[in-house]
Amino acid sequence: MNMALPPDQLLLIDPCQDTQSRITQYAHERGFSVRVVPDPEAALVRIEEDAPDIVITDLFLPDGAGVALVKELKARHEPCPVIAMGHDASERLIVDALRAGAIDYLHKPVAEDELASVLQHARDFLPCNPLDVTGARRFDYTLTIDSDPAYIPNVISWLLRMTASSLPPVQRLHIQGALQELLFNAVEHGNLEIQCQEKQEALANGCYDQLLAQRLAQACLRDRQVTIRVCHEQHDNHLEYRITDEGKGFPWRTLLTRSQEGYASEGASGRGIFLTKAFFPNLTYNDPGNEVTITVPLS
Repeated sequence: MNMALPPDQLLLIDPCQDTQSRITQYAHERGFSVRVVPDPEAALVRIEEDAPDIVITDLFLPDGAGVALVKELKARHEPCPVIAMGHDASERLIVDALRAGAIDYLHKPVAEDELASVLQHARDFLPCNPLDVTGARRFDYTLTIDSDPAYIPNVISWLLRMTASSLPPVQRLHIQGALQELLFNAVEHGNLEIQCQEKQEALANGCYDQLLAQRLAQACLRDRQVTIRVCHEQHDNHLEYRITDEGKGFPWRTLLTRSQEGYASEGASGRGIFLTKAFFPNLTYNDPGNEVTITVPLS
């Protein structure tokens, strides 16, 4: 079935009440949900909690924080297009903002025709659910990655952008946490055969990077891959994420049947899987334990 998408969320960062009122009124009339904050500190809280679709930020913030804020916003929420805004900004400042990650520039005082243009431009950057395409019945993504933990954060960002962009922020955060736990397990414990105790000791001794380098130097381990498959059919009410590594698997039955108290002595990996299962009770493994599946309910 088709999901009813919420309105695009716009985060406006500007201390000027007149600008706040002008942009908010225009954006509301065109179906946006608008959140207004006056300074960078509040903006960073909002982007973490709300994961807005589009951000408009003034470049002339106190202490010259405008360009730095653009860069920080993109680092924290990469899929979100950022529009820089200012009154008589120099060409150099505008270029610096664009290099920091902004996709457009808006002049102040704000004119409706220019605001309409930059918002439409920003909307063109937004990811979309493939099932919003008329006639689409199913999407099925398969992504194969190399066995290096350094690649995982960007892989998760891509997956969220391509498969979960229309979901509520809290649900996206749960998916992000689950993917992080399961992908690190697949790469480190599955393909690279780093045991939990071995990892904990290496971290405690400050030699995890050396341990990782040793495993990646072994071609038989380095050449293993992890496959992530995400699928959703129009008539279903869930997304399915399936992660498969090329390791030997692990005794997942024992792990999943332990009590919450039991995980306290098992280290981060055991607790991580327990928390993932708390958010996604339908978490399942294949018989060998080298393939895990979670399903995400859709409203």
